[in-house]
Amino acid sequence: MSFDIWINAFLAFFAILNPIGNIPVFAEFTDDLDRLTRFKVFNVAVATGFITLFIMTLTGRWIMSTVFQIDITEFRIAGGILLTVLAVKYIVFPKPKEQHNTDISVENAMETAIVPMAIPLLVGPGSIVTGILILDRDGYTVTITALLAVFAVCWVLFQLSPIINQLMGRVGKLVLSRILWVFIAAIGVHFLISGIKLSFGIQ
Repeated sequence: MSFDIWINAFLAFFAILNPIGNIPVFAEFTDDLDRLTRFKVFNVAVATGFITLFIMTLTGRWIMSTVFQIDITEFRIAGGILLTVLAVKYIVFPKPKEQHNTDISVENAMETAIVPMAIPLLVGPGSIVTGILILDRDGYTVTITALLAVFAVCWVLFQLSPIINQLMGRVGKLVLSRILWVFIAAIGVHFLISGIKLSFGIQ
């Protein structure tokens, strides 16, 4: 397993999961919770996100070929277009600040950790597409270890979210989030070009 290949997969997952961009929202959701409950909420959110993305990554290709009769080359092209469009959308037309119901009680905190924190804020269509394409490109070992590593980093960042919020500020988080979306755009273009090359037999 080449380290360059692994770090590329790790950075791709990190960019599409965008934990830095999710920190302000997650911090807002858990602002009124005590430290122990917040710790449990982040545990559930990260665990749910990992399990969901892990299952979809491993079964996605089978679902495509069996249910939808889609070839992985076609999926590369479609996935590349999706990631590129998503990236351009969030870079050029940033989404407005969403209004979330942040009045979370201890009773429904775990439910909120699953929806919307884990799904779709952390794991959405873009991350599922990325997982399937990375598995096809880099294999099981790289994909699974990169997934484990990136969710471990997400867990640490979310646990430290109150401190990170204060240190980075709104501008710092905004700049870093935009840089990650530029990286996602490059990944999308890469998958798109590789899919077109495979379709036309271009080396």
